Amino acid sequence: MTKKRKAPVSYKNPARFRLDFIKENTFNRIWSVRMTRARVLIVSAAVIASGLALLWVALAYTPLRQLLPGALKGDLRAEYLDTAVKLDSLELAAGRNAAYLANIAALLQGEVAEGDTAVAPEIAVDDSLLAASEAEKQFVRSYESQARFNLSVLAPIAAEGMVFASPVGATAQTESLATKGLRIKGPRNTPVSSVYRGTVVLMSTGSDGMTTIAVQHPNDFVSVYSGLGEVYVDRGQRLESGQRLGQAGDRAAVELWHKGTALDPLDYIPL
Repeated sequence: MTKKRKAPVSYKNPARFRLDFIKENTFNRIWSVRMTRARVLIVSAAVIASGLALLWVALAYTPLRQLLPGALKGDLRAEYLDTAVKLDSLELAAGRNAAYLANIAALLQGEVAEGDTAVAPEIAVDDSLLAASEAEKQFVRSYESQARFNLSVLAPIAAEGMVFASPVGATAQTESLATKGLRIKGPRNTPVSSVYRGTVVLMSTGSDGMTTIAVQHPNDFVSVYSGLGEVYVDRGQRLESGQRLGQAGDRAAVELWHKGTALDPLDYIPL
């Protein structure tokens, strides 16, 4: 009778990894780390997660966030655009002034060729005893209208990045006024809300008992709400976009202004 031989038992030793720090001069081991394959994967994942977490904190709570494309706030981006437009205007004005001074210098030095003409500078005389002529009044009127036009051109640039809200609900109706405003045609006591976040800078109640509220918004925008029968806010209160201001009374209206220039609310406010 023959005995069966037992199959040899094999022991599987898991793979291990060791990281040694050795001093090159003396070949002495200074520090040694032994890890299995699973521990290597866990440590690597922890290091990567820690790096990503630090990167997220740096981008979320430090000024580095502004370096990302599209991370600027709408108000700040609109302010940058407005500043860029002003710089272009200043550069153009500086070039005109330089050319004018060069013309004056050429006149004084006698360098103007025969047949050339130059315009002498106008001297403004500030004398209250002299009445303004009709030509001066016409010039002032044309300059004021041109200045208002320039401000209205800059208004869409300043409003870029700002999302205005409707001052009334979907059930209320509005109509445009000749003075660039909106008349609220809804029923009496229709809720009226702020078109954008801002601060209440004016509250005035007339002899008819109706209240007018003015809200200062970013980028020099001001919204005016007149004909309110009942109000829910106070002067100096900070508002959020869409926050209720009060209830519409008789002949309630909404106006939108930018740097003293009346705007058409339909160009900025969705209804």
